[in-house]
Amino acid sequence: MIKFFRNIRQKLLTEGNTSKYLKYAIGEIILVVIGILIALSINNWNQNRLNKKLESEYCQRLLEDLKEDKAILQATLNYSHQVVTHAKNAILVFENSEEMNPNPVDNLIDMYQASQLQDPNSAFSTYKELIASGQINLIQNDNLKTALIRYYEVDWEQTSVFKLSNSYRENLRGKMPNEIQVKIREKCGDVYIKIRKGYEVVLPKNCEVDINTQVAKSVVPFLLEDDSLKKDLRYLIGNEDAKILHVNSTIQQVDNLITLFETALQ
Repeated sequence: MIKFFRNIRQKLLTEGNTSKYLKYAIGEIILVVIGILIALSINNWNQNRLNKKLESEYCQRLLEDLKEDKAILQATLNYSHQVVTHAKNAILVFENSEEMNPNPVDNLIDMYQASQLQDPNSAFSTYKELIASGQINLIQNDNLKTALIRYYEVDWEQTSVFKLSNSYRENLRGKMPNEIQVKIREKCGDVYIKIRKGYEVVLPKNCEVDINTQVAKSVVPFLLEDDSLKKDLRYLIGNEDAKILHVNSTIQQVDNLITLFETALQ
């Protein structure tokens, strides 16, 4: 093709027809420009097609991460509710309430289980990959992208409510006899339940502990004499309630994001 055009140019030059040569040259330039524009258009179309495919794949992965995060949040919420239930049962004992459980073994279990804690981990590997690679702008939906950034840039597991000190845990476990703690841990320790890609940690709803009732009757009053334990327990209940409010709010945020992604992927 190039040789064909070269022959035409040479023929026109040989004939000395400058006017025809100029017209031909202009036409050839126009054809070259059109060819370049067509090639660029095809390249852009192909790149846009690849970007849309990549965007869809990332959105699907982000959706899975968000569903995983919701499962983790729900597990964290359930665990906090269990801790608060035990803590509120224990505070009834500390306050000598008429509503308290009269069984001293159960009292010790509630006191101990109120000191349990969980360290959750957020699922955000895909988002970190998008930020590190600079491909966050593959997501064309501005509302979706903004909501995603707002969610992940405030890492819920690193917020202040998860960093509040748990002085009750250290205080109680430094004073409750070790043999009792060992027996409670053996029968009432964390239970791991498979959820999605990870595990949900829960406290057993019921646990029978081999603790002599007479021993329990002597240990419970000993612990009740320590006002610092009651004070720390009250702080713990307040902190856990704050955590529950925060996690509930975060679950709502995740639900909204999940809806946005599901709509975008339709």
